Amino acid sequence: MSGCLAGRENNQDVKFEVTTNVQNCTIIETYVDGELESMQECHFLFEFSSESDLSKISTYGINSSEIEITINPKENSIINLTISHHGLYNILAFAIDENGHRVEKTITIIVELQMKWREEGTSEPKPMPFKSFNTGSQTHPSSTLITSLVKNPSITDDFTGGRAVDITWNIADELNEICQSHSDEVGDGETVEWKTIYFNTIGSHELRVNYDDGQDLIDIEHTLHIQYQKPEAS
Repeated sequence: MSGCLAGRENNQDVKFEVTTNVQNCTIIETYVDGELESMQECHFLFEFSSESDLSKISTYGINSSEIEITINPKENSIINLTISHHGLYNILAFAIDENGHRVEKTITIIVELQMKWREEGTSEPKPMPFKSFNTGSQTHPSSTLITSLVKNPSITDDFTGGRAVDITWNIADELNEICQSHSDEVGDGETVEWKTIYFNTIGSHELRVNYDDGQDLIDIEHTLHIQYQKPEAS
């Protein structure tokens, strides 16, 4: 969503508007056998415009908690910002005139995170680590949505056939305390699913699948979504 945002103006002769291509975006990370395979970052475009005489404006810029980017309005009107960490960010857009007067506007953007995790043919599933809070964010996430599938592929080349596998899902915090847990049995050729909402958004955590009992190898597929509450309009 794009839109013009009101700001505090210290000099009435300098007025500008800034729009964004999006204000909400989701980073997508894909893991295979515990290793990061790909990451889709979030890209934001900030387009500046002004009814004032551009010859009087020397600089357009944005400032986040980690970086400041400036451009010359006579040469460019768009700033690109790439974000690779989830969070709620207050981006400060500004214009500076030839006399050094500065006008500022604040834009709030939300970057969520989706993690996709896959393992195949294992009896020792690896823990999936995730960090709920990013220190660069203005606030903690509202919750983490987790969907996990465990499949017990059917064995066709064995006269005895496959057997059921007993598993337990655990969400553990950085003190190794179990915050949520769920157990199930996966029959031969079957898939079981666990869906949960996790509200502990402080510190680091792990999603674990414990192989409690059985002989067959299993496949794991996790989807985790760290989401943020949109702030109320002021």
